[in-house]
Amino acid sequence: MIEFKSLNLWLEWLENSHPITDIELGLARISQVANQLNLIKPKVPVISVAGTNGKGSVIATLESLADCHQLAIGSYTSPHLIRFNERIKLNGLSISDAELCVAFSYIANRKGDIELTYFEFTTLVALYCFSKQKLDFIALEVGLGGRFDAINIVNADVAVITSIGLDHTDWLGDTLEEIAYEKAGIARSGNPLVVADKQLLPLLDKALQELSPTMVAENTDYQVNCHSAHWDYLSESINIESISNSSLFVKNQAAALSAFLLLFPEKKEQAHIRQALEKSSLVGRFSKLADSPLIILDVAHNPDSALLLNKKLKKLKKTSEVANIWAICGMLKDKDIRTSLSHMEVIDNWICIDLDSPRGATAKELDKSLVDTFNAVRVRNLKNVAEAYEYFADNSEPGDLLVVFGSFVTVGLMIEYWDKNHLVKDGM
Repeated sequence: MIEFKSLNLWLEWLENSHPITDIELGLARISQVANQLNLIKPKVPVISVAGTNGKGSVIATLESLADCHQLAIGSYTSPHLIRFNERIKLNGLSISDAELCVAFSYIANRKGDIELTYFEFTTLVALYCFSKQKLDFIALEVGLGGRFDAINIVNADVAVITSIGLDHTDWLGDTLEEIAYEKAGIARSGNPLVVADKQLLPLLDKALQELSPTMVAENTDYQVNCHSAHWDYLSESINIESISNSSLFVKNQAAALSAFLLLFPEKKEQAHIRQALEKSSLVGRFSKLADSPLIILDVAHNPDSALLLNKKLKKLKKTSEVANIWAICGMLKDKDIRTSLSHMEVIDNWICIDLDSPRGATAKELDKSLVDTFNAVRVRNLKNVAEAYEYFADNSEPGDLLVVFGSFVTVGLMIEYWDKNHLVKDGM
């Protein structure tokens, strides 16, 4: 019998016995345990979300839609920024330590001799937690790929694909077509598959022919019209115009709304939907940490997300009184550092930091990529977020903006630093 009195001890046990760096894709192990524990078929509908970027934004929008319609939602995402509890939420709120300890004990002492990966174990923990709640629906975020990801033991009533980019190529393939095939694996024959970008359809062709889901694609089955400060959502069932922009990417919000309406077609009150979309936010997705100085947090960590971040920063600089843009950047060494940083041409001053983990890149490695790409770029290499922020504070001018990006780890460290130093945070 395995038993611990605190969540920290359970997490220590989990990381020692199921190292987070050990990845072994496949559904045989987790399916066996989930079947034994009657966790493989949730009692409520499930929306599963895959994609290179934008998964968290879809989940956050679904949480907001649930809240504005007084529906109960359980959501499972990864990774977390600061606390493990962030991975499993009930109605948008992180689950408690006590509930997690019960779930950890249940899975650990009933999985038998079957060896599970870190993500397989935590997926079962999430499904157990959801099974103990009165929910209206569940939203599951793919951790890696889709077809052989742990969440794919559950048949999605609605699947969503947000984007397809070259990331995790060691596991998913070297081409966009191969990666698309893996991500499309969350779809089920006859069930809706929402594709957030019509341009993805050619990449998904092979998988769609094999899986035969019911297609719901952006600008085919619903329209998204973007304007400078607002956007419109148009479909056969509902038209909503002049939706104010939130910090989240519009196409991801539109995909989330489409998935929500497929589950709850009667929920068409425009005021509720508008409120949900306009208030949607997610820490670390172009979210504001402070107003003075203006600090933006973004977990952009691959070429596609860096390209989008650069675009948003350029727009912000053009439409506001931002003088110079500074960046605190820390990245994992298994990411495409050179291409990602090459997209960030809007940055005026760089501060690179070391990420102190086995997967972490050093500031010097980031510096080399920047110098090779931009030549005369201004770079300062420092050890950690604390030194980086202090350098920014000492050398920046009024009106300068700071963006902290490159990894979930980097953004999490910045939030922890901010909290520990009792600095005043402003809501987005």
